[in-house]
Amino acid sequence: MFGVIVCTHSTLAEGLKNAIDMIVGPQEDFDVFCFMNGDDVEELSGRLNKAVDDYIDRNIPCCIMVDLFAATPFNASLAISIQKGIDVITGVNLPLLLEVLLSRTTLDSKDIHGFLEKSLNSVKESMKVYNGIELESEG
Repeated sequence: MFGVIVCTHSTLAEGLKNAIDMIVGPQEDFDVFCFMNGDDVEELSGRLNKAVDDYIDRNIPCCIMVDLFAATPFNASLAISIQKGIDVITGVNLPLLLEVLLSRTTLDSKDIHGFLEKSLNSVKESMKVYNGIELESEG
């Protein structure tokens, strides 16, 4: 088991948490942070750092999931990753978050990086483009 921190622009992180709560119920060791228009980057970094330190203090590994590569939540998370050696995943979405949260209890080693790569690939394989007309004509 490991902690999952989600940090996004606006209220996306809260929306993802609300959807998780609705689908599978509240999750332990799961934190969300929203970077709002006008928020201070240093304050965001401080809140993320505090959350990571809380996991470290409890001897629980963690990862951070963000919405966009090279944007503020990513940059703040990457700085923490460099300092503390935790993984950061970009492109957080509901299927990926569900996969990670529901599968993390099966992690049998400390290889969070490998687990996250596997989760990411699993979700990528489940993403498809469908056209209802084409599907109907195939059936």
